[in-house]
Amino acid sequence: MTDRESSRRAGPRGDESGRPAGGRHQARRDGSDPARPGGDGRTAGDLAQHGCAMTGFIFQLSGMPGRLSLVIFGERDCANAMPRLRAKTASDPEWNVFSVGLQESDVVSGSAEERLAQCLRAVASDPGGAPEGILVLSTCLSDMIGADPVPVCRAIEQETGVRIVPVATSGLRLRTQAEVGDWVARTMVTEFGRGGEPDSAAVNLIGYSTDPAERPEYQRWTFQAEVAEALRPAGLRLNAQAPIGASLEDWRNLPLAGLSVVVDRAMYADLLARIERPGHRVVEMGQPYGLARTDAFYHAIAQATGRSLEAGLAALDARRAAVEALAQARERFAGRRLAYGIGSHHNFRPDDLASEGLGALPLMIEMGFDVEIVIQERDRPDVHERIRRNLAAMGVDLPYRLFYEPAVLAPALAEGRFDVGYLSDFLMGQAAQVHLPTVPLGHLLPGYRGVARAVAQFSRVAGSVFESRYRKYL
Repeated sequence: MTDRESSRRAGPRGDESGRPAGGRHQARRDGSDPARPGGDGRTAGDLAQHGCAMTGFIFQLSGMPGRLSLVIFGERDCANAMPRLRAKTASDPEWNVFSVGLQESDVVSGSAEERLAQCLRAVASDPGGAPEGILVLSTCLSDMIGADPVPVCRAIEQETGVRIVPVATSGLRLRTQAEVGDWVARTMVTEFGRGGEPDSAAVNLIGYSTDPAERPEYQRWTFQAEVAEALRPAGLRLNAQAPIGASLEDWRNLPLAGLSVVVDRAMYADLLARIERPGHRVVEMGQPYGLARTDAFYHAIAQATGRSLEAGLAALDARRAAVEALAQARERFAGRRLAYGIGSHHNFRPDDLASEGLGALPLMIEMGFDVEIVIQERDRPDVHERIRRNLAAMGVDLPYRLFYEPAVLAPALAEGRFDVGYLSDFLMGQAAQVHLPTVPLGHLLPGYRGVARAVAQFSRVAGSVFESRYRKYL
């Protein structure tokens, strides 16, 4: 439901009656959905709204550490939105997206392939150093005029020695965000992955919030740093992370792990089919937001590897800090109403898609909040049906309310009498209209360190409002 990904998922039928916009509704599980093996009845193609695959490739691979270049085989306007869509996971200041810049004259004269060849030669001979690979992404325009990039890519690859991979990402055939994510991963592993025997001590993280640190000195506070620290005493090591924060080296090493921990197997069916083999295991675990979910995450790794992580976890000051922070949070936030907003973003982050944007929900509940889900959606019977079945598939039994568009969120928040919000950053103005303190959606971290950080964020943002509103009870 974040990024509208809730809109297509199989599940139990819900109430088909219409509801007034902004009204409060209850989502309940009825158990009628046939669950997929070991899961909750979800399929990757049903997770998200459809969109342009070319955009999805660039969102996930732009700014990636390592010399990988992306060439858009289309007009300049196809690249205009890319700086805005540049993922916050990008950690390399270099911009690695290029456009062939097709013009009307190229279309009329049939010289699109010639323009592509010129572009590829320029990119492959970058004065700053030749790229280690180039992905050529097709567009609606190149497909409609029948331009074929494959012969051109083969010729320039032979001429320059740079690996060039054409990918038919035309927007003429829309795909869901989840499908594009799996396609990106499959392409990177197929074209750049290393061969070799799986290392039983090596662990992959696939689909988690492994964002790079904003500054190098903050790297130790990231989720992947916490995982590496917890694994080390057991003789395990973090092998690769993907797609969030992945470098070209991560994609190369992905096939070499003995264990892959994945946020949702259905989302990465094609990728896992390419790396699963004797000596390699896959464990599916949801986002480890909150103390209980993080404990379960590490327990699953210990069980899958047959190694004890007790020493590593006992040495983590972060877990003790998480326990203390949660105790303080429950004293402060117990029973306070929280508006958890979803449905207003469109991105290709698997940590959002796998959980419908509700990945942080267990943490909110552990903190003591009385949570209500606030969803940007049309108020129609089919929408209520879809929302109920999606929430039921995830085992979520919470009330929800709808708002049609960002401009009418404020009345819904006022009607809900919320004490604090967890909303997309561009909705802050609506929250301010009703004086609702808000933490930006997606700015929390998984793992033990994420617990204490979340408590601090909510305390800092909402504390003064709580104290003034409930001073006589404190």
